[in-house]
Amino acid sequence: MCLSKVYVGDKSKDEIVIEEASNIIVNDGTIEIYSIFGESNKLEGYFIKEIDFTKNYTILEKESDK
Repeated sequence: MCLSKVYVGDKSKDEIVIEEASNIIVNDGTIEIYSIFGESNKLEGYFIKEIDFTKNYTILEKESDK
């Protein structure tokens, strides 16, 4: 099973949204993130900047920061 750490902005700043995300849904400018532990987080105005499947991380960035 592959789980992903989800960061906002830059992963070097350690701003983790969810530690072990199992599911990410993108829908009309909203990103919904779910963990295997039942945690969830909904972010509006963000986009997926980078996904690294081998290192198991995802980086989100705010739309206005482009």
